[in-house]
Amino acid sequence: MSGVNTKHPDYEEQIDAWVTVRDAVAGDRAIKASKERYLPKPNPEDRSEYNAIRYKQYLQRAVWYGVTGRTLDGLVGQAYAKQPVIEIPALLGTVAEDIDGAGLTIEQQSQRVVRDVLSYGRSGLFVDYPPVQQSTSRADLEAGRIRPTIVRYRPHDIINWRTMTVGAQRVLSMVVLEESYVAESDGFEDKTEAQWRVLRLEAETGFYRVEIWRKIGDVEVEVERYYPLDAGGNNLTEIPFTFVGSENNDWRVDKPPLYDIAVVNIAHYRNSADYEESCYMVGQPTPYLTGITDNWKEAMGSVALGTRTAIALPPNATAGLLQAAPNSMPMEAMQAKERQMVALGARLVEQREVQRTATEARQSDAANTSVLATAVGNVSAAYTLTLERAAEFAGATGNISFEISQDFAVSGMTAEERAQLIAEWQGGAITFEEMRDGLRRANVAYLPDEEAKDMLEGSVIGDA
Repeated sequence: MSGVNTKHPDYEEQIDAWVTVRDAVAGDRAIKASKERYLPKPNPEDRSEYNAIRYKQYLQRAVWYGVTGRTLDGLVGQAYAKQPVIEIPALLGTVAEDIDGAGLTIEQQSQRVVRDVLSYGRSGLFVDYPPVQQSTSRADLEAGRIRPTIVRYRPHDIINWRTMTVGAQRVLSMVVLEESYVAESDGFEDKTEAQWRVLRLEAETGFYRVEIWRKIGDVEVEVERYYPLDAGGNNLTEIPFTFVGSENNDWRVDKPPLYDIAVVNIAHYRNSADYEESCYMVGQPTPYLTGITDNWKEAMGSVALGTRTAIALPPNATAGLLQAAPNSMPMEAMQAKERQMVALGARLVEQREVQRTATEARQSDAANTSVLATAVGNVSAAYTLTLERAAEFAGATGNISFEISQDFAVSGMTAEERAQLIAEWQGGAITFEEMRDGLRRANVAYLPDEEAKDMLEGSVIGDA
């Protein structure tokens, strides 16, 4: 029997990939804590205590090479090399400074959303309107006593959703968000339990309502219901929830951009376990003696290694060291996967052709973009829409926009590259504006071209 905690089929299909990426980003501890999920036992049929101890050692020796997490950090660092450009009415100033009521700024929260989108291909932004019985006063809004908050939800927490057609538009009709609440607290420890927030658009009235469900005994029960209102005290007619994806911002689940890297990263980890096991088992030379008699053993007792004196052996006896031939196969496999991960990471930022919408196609048939640029653009669009919805509650008017820079040139030019660029300008191969644009993309030049030209000309006159 289905209930409020029913999972959408697309959620069920993607959750395993999300967990894989989550653990790969988290790194060594998360990967090793999952044990056989990522590192199968060499002999799974052997259930003896000896095999369990050997697997524990096999697991401990394995080395996690944290490419997935470092790739994500690098991508987010590129996106935020420059601060986002934010334009909002003054009445929403408190929202930008404390967007979720927990102290996060809009820039800090947006970084987490970008991480979600790059990791999982999905995130969610919910504009939470506090339940009020009438229109809100401007004094309450300015003082921050009553205001909307914008809450980020990871894809793991968005467990179900539905859509319906209103006129010619497909809109969200239901979203189910899995949360937790403090069920008990003794002042030292909080005990939390699951609850479900259902955002629903009523088919009969067209009004948006919020339901809170909790498990009481063995049954999920609706414990609260309210209808959020806008600044004028009117019912809302759409769910203020925005999906953010790696391809677009509709309700469909996009492919996790980091999944391929995570899979190769885990395969590299398995190779490392075999390599370290091989080093442990046969890495140390083992001495051997042949042709030894019992009388000699009794006389010598033991043989010391590394001494500066010779060892007298019986006639026809030999001595030597057993040294295993190098097992290069696991290492070669690891090196091949390292090259694959580098190539996969590069594809996330490399330019590629993407077909535009019909409207955009009038201007150009195709556009050059990248996975990172698309993700950043989607996050910017989602925050702009979300801030507009927050303004509806506050009754704020004015221009609203949020834009994360897509100029990902985080590494400046070398001195030789700058000299070459300037030489090409001086030689007439490129214009002054083209030269300045190259320096600007490398984060070397910042002034507008005309202002820079005036200053340069003034400098020349002054020197003369």
